[in-house]
Amino acid sequence: MSTILDQLYSAHTKTQQKYKVGICGATGYAGGELVRRLLMHPAVEICYITSRQGQGQCISEIYPSLAGLSTLALTNHEALEVAQNVDVLFLALPHKATMETVSQLFDQDGQPLTQAKIIDLSGDFRLNEPQTYTAHYKKEHSCPHLLKSFVYGMSEWHKDLIAQANYVANPGCFATAINLALAPLASAGLLPQQVSVFAATGSTGSGATPVAGTHHPQRTNNFKVYKVLSHQHVPEIEMFLSGLGADKPHISFIPASAPMSHGIFVTAHMCLPQVDEAAKAITEAYQDASFIRLRTESPQVSWVKNTNFADIAVFVQEGELVVTCVIDNLVKGASGQAIHNMNLMLGLDEHLGLLHSFPQFP
Repeated sequence: MSTILDQLYSAHTKTQQKYKVGICGATGYAGGELVRRLLMHPAVEICYITSRQGQGQCISEIYPSLAGLSTLALTNHEALEVAQNVDVLFLALPHKATMETVSQLFDQDGQPLTQAKIIDLSGDFRLNEPQTYTAHYKKEHSCPHLLKSFVYGMSEWHKDLIAQANYVANPGCFATAINLALAPLASAGLLPQQVSVFAATGSTGSGATPVAGTHHPQRTNNFKVYKVLSHQHVPEIEMFLSGLGADKPHISFIPASAPMSHGIFVTAHMCLPQVDEAAKAITEAYQDASFIRLRTESPQVSWVKNTNFADIAVFVQEGELVVTCVIDNLVKGASGQAIHNMNLMLGLDEHLGLLHSFPQFP
């Protein structure tokens, strides 16, 4: 039975190659967002969606908003079987579990058992050093020899590396927004060693399974900080900024749980003498970046909700600089950036599948 999307893309794609993709972990928030957006992608065909629960159910039963758009059914195929039959494998699995899945895709010598490109949305392959992973994720890494095989997938800053990569580690949602705010300063040699960051996130960042303290009813009409100065995204941020030239950056990060479902709002504050030069560096870094929008006033989460955009604003006064950045944690902070990375890896136009959604008004 054909769907609306089949009819929409049939004429457009008959003469074009369609890449086969699989998604392991399709029923989580990030996995579901991947399904929704890849269904709208004219250059790919979703061939597998897997989950440990709901096997046999049509994806539209899990996500009723997809009714009429897809007849895909959930399976419990192992990742290796999926990977051997697709061009791109997305892993939207939990932290600490993903590395066990990835280890099955390589032999004992670290040689791949599949030609598929892999994009991992968990935190398991973002860090280069296994001891750093263990310290922040509280578990020993099961395949440390594979860590350096993955490119850290900051789409705006690692385009050439991503384009040549077979394996990409998608950055964390907080890390994406903070990296985007600070990367131009690190690249220009202007980032001070000490940066204070406060960031608030929506409830979807805590995953689809309700947990006391993170479930949305506990967050409505409420606000709190958590993991103060100990969030697991800090080492990947510092690793990324160091790679751009920052000298031993130290990010003092205070995350907060906000009463909203989608979105991240980052405020980075620092003291430095060259505030005008720093503000100029941010403007110049993103003047040609399609998914970065520079604002002259405070950006708002509602402006980026359901999009792959990041909105950034800079505020200066003598000796002080504040950079704000807002993103949708499930899109720019997860599935959207993963699709952006896939486009780069496959040599496709980087905008494909990422410009069909816009926030509601007002």
